[in-house]
This record gives sequence, structure tokens and C-alpha cells, in this order.
Amino acid sequence: MKGATRKLVELVERARAVGREQGPLVPVEALVTIERDKWIWQVVDREVLDSLSHRLIFESNNGKRREILMTACIDTAVSAASKIVELDGGCVLIETLEP
Repeated sequence: MKGATRKLVELVERARAVGREQGPLVPVEALVTIERDKWIWQVVDREVLDSLSHRLIFESNNGKRREILMTACIDTAVSAASKIVELDGGCVLIETLEP
């Protein structure tokens, strides 16, 4: 085995070993606050998650769906959905989150 190939194999093996030690990945909920040109990312605690009431699902022109954000009230959800459709087209579904 050549040196570069051996180093790559060692790197892959080390990454797999670390992955086994860490266990399965879990999603981390994040909150983004946008003020003018600043985007502030924060990890969301349980209290904030419990206050959210609506989820926005974006459906692209090719039919793929993805969750894009959650809001704390219907007015914010409608406003965000309207702006997203205006900017990007497609379709935005607003779902009520289970209490």
C-alpha cells in the first residue's frame, strides 16, 4: 500500500472508531434570530420548544418536502410562509404542532 493510501485508510478507521464511541447522532434544535444583517444561532431549550405552535414545510417544484422552521404563533407562520413563497415560489404548508 502506498503512503497516501495507507494514511487515508488509517484516517477512515480512526473516524469510524470515534463514531462508534460517540454513539448515534441526535438532532439538535436550533433557534435563529435575524436582525438586519446578523444571524444569531442558539441552541433551544425545552421551554422554547414547548412554546412553538406551528411548523412550516416547504415543497419545491420537484415535489420534495422539507421542514424549514417553527413559529410560536399563526401570524408569524403566515407572514413567513408568504415571504418564502414570494421569494422562492413553490408551496409552503403550515401545520399545527401537537400540544
